[in-house]
Amino acid sequence: MPKLSKPAIGAAVLGGAAGALYLNKKRNEDPTRKPWDTKTDYQMHYDYIVLGGGTAGCVLASRLAEDPNINVLVLEAGYSDDISASMKPALMSTLWFSDVSWNLTSVPQVHAYGRVMNQPRGKLLGGSSSINAMMYHRGPPSDFDEWGTLGNEGWNYQECLRYFKKSEGFNDPNLPVGHPKGPLTNRIRKPQYEGFEPEYHGTEGPWQITYHHLWGAAEGFIRGNIAEGVPFNKDLNGSGTLGVNRVQTFIQRDVIRSSAARAYLGPDRLLKDGKPRADRGNIRIVYDAHIVRIVVQNRRGTKVAIGAEFLDSNHEMQRVMAVKEVLLSAGAFGSPHILLASGIGPSPHPTIPHIHTLPGVGQNLADHLGVPINFRCPPTAQVFDAPRIWSIPKVLFEYGFRGTGPLSSQGAEAACFVRLEDIAPDFVAREKANGTWQDRSSGPKAPHAEVIFAPSYFRHHLKDAKDQNPDGEKYYTLIGLLLNPVSSGTVKISEVKNGKIETLIDPNFFEDEFDTRVMVEILRFIRRIGEKMRLDPTCAGVEVNPGVKNVPNDDDAKLQEYIKMHSSVYYHPTSTCRMGPSSDPLAVVDARLNVYGIERLRVVDASVMPKLPAAHTCAPTIMIAEKASDMIKEDWAEETSRVGDVPLQSKL
Repeated sequence: MPKLSKPAIGAAVLGGAAGALYLNKKRNEDPTRKPWDTKTDYQMHYDYIVLGGGTAGCVLASRLAEDPNINVLVLEAGYSDDISASMKPALMSTLWFSDVSWNLTSVPQVHAYGRVMNQPRGKLLGGSSSINAMMYHRGPPSDFDEWGTLGNEGWNYQECLRYFKKSEGFNDPNLPVGHPKGPLTNRIRKPQYEGFEPEYHGTEGPWQITYHHLWGAAEGFIRGNIAEGVPFNKDLNGSGTLGVNRVQTFIQRDVIRSSAARAYLGPDRLLKDGKPRADRGNIRIVYDAHIVRIVVQNRRGTKVAIGAEFLDSNHEMQRVMAVKEVLLSAGAFGSPHILLASGIGPSPHPTIPHIHTLPGVGQNLADHLGVPINFRCPPTAQVFDAPRIWSIPKVLFEYGFRGTGPLSSQGAEAACFVRLEDIAPDFVAREKANGTWQDRSSGPKAPHAEVIFAPSYFRHHLKDAKDQNPDGEKYYTLIGLLLNPVSSGTVKISEVKNGKIETLIDPNFFEDEFDTRVMVEILRFIRRIGEKMRLDPTCAGVEVNPGVKNVPNDDDAKLQEYIKMHSSVYYHPTSTCRMGPSSDPLAVVDARLNVYGIERLRVVDASVMPKLPAAHTCAPTIMIAEKASDMIKEDWAEETSRVGDVPLQSKL
């Protein structure tokens, strides 16, 4: 038998991988997912129109179509997330500035030297769940109890936990090979970091939650935290979230991203023998559909949402009507934009007819701001290696045939959640003595800060060459996140120019200097962890950026300057269509997510969160959509029993 060369083996592996992807794509083709077809699509009636096929929109469509008599129309600006860079966990960063991202930016930040900050958001089916870091973290229980105390009945932690568990298909890492839900890869078990509290997890939901790759340096990060006094927490999604551990991830057992699209609208869930299942309602997903406005009519003195207008793939305007409801799920930036573009907002817009006043639309924007420190480590450190062309076949083989290796890492494998009283007690005492202390956390068991371990060089979302690995050496990055910002911002829209309306995002970062001072303490805490990790042979990193000489630990002015110059958003915008009681002047929706003053219109996504949780917001967003689906079904069951199953047009 002739000896095969390395290039030949590499070519065979690449060819096999490409063939597998092609066959998978063909298997997953669905005739109900394509751009608008005027000839056939206008012949359908749609009970619900979902505006946005993102994280929440996928959940809504799937759950509402559990009724075989229901037709759901989903209008999505992008296309399928069945693409290699979305499926493979380690390739997520290649999507953030591609054509599957909205490529949004903030307005210049007045309190951060006029910086314009990137705002990566997913523009494809599954939304940001299809491009983010796959970190499954719900947040502290008290955050959701606080939602309830703010006047939102039915949103306390126990009620929310029910829907966290309903969505979740948690894979017990102790299950053996051969078990129906056992491992499908050859991953190396790390049982000391894979504990969990079963009573807080669901196992039958569609959204797969698993443990996969763990770099040795991530273990060093955990050990470094423990050495610094941070307690080990066996389950960051259990009874409490304070402490340090590896993160749970929404990655399937076959080491493919479990996006909302794949989990809720995947072929195994919706199709049988390549055709829509007869025991489910119809879901029509229209790709390349850019929503222009919600259509609202005044019927007998009542404002009612009856449909939506959108530009199709040919840039032609289309209008669709909903028999029951319009469900707005375009995210914390998109949902207020669409409401404002529909004439629903705080005040009249110069170029758009004003139809309804809601002062809270686009207000209360909050996000998690993070600041990085980069550490250069020796070649023996167990982190991502700088990519080498000759290593690609090996990496593809490990991932494709074993479900292991660098491609199976989602790049943010461990994290700690801490309170300021524990990491900076002198700072807390000083702020209290000065009368400047502001505790925005939901209680004594809720964190003020998070530190994420990234096994690579990471700054500013890796957009520019200057923010990427500078020399091909090995690095890891510790990123400190401010979880309870005092500063809040807005989402507005521009005037109509050349038929287009821009989204004007102003997070208003650092408007309150307390946020800056807290981030200084987080930075100091990171350096202490970094020093502990320097002594660990799996890490052994030395800080190079910013470097203690350039930004001394005792120089508050330089620390604050570094923070304002080098912080970035961490993809968790919320609260721009806030849920609240009618007594809240800035509430946009009530506790059942109905828009105040407009019937048959709900908002269902991260924009309705009453307050930014100390969480990675994908999990709470899916929980909200699960709960909303049940509320919608309940409300229409009650309506049907009251007046009979009569179409909307006949009732008005």
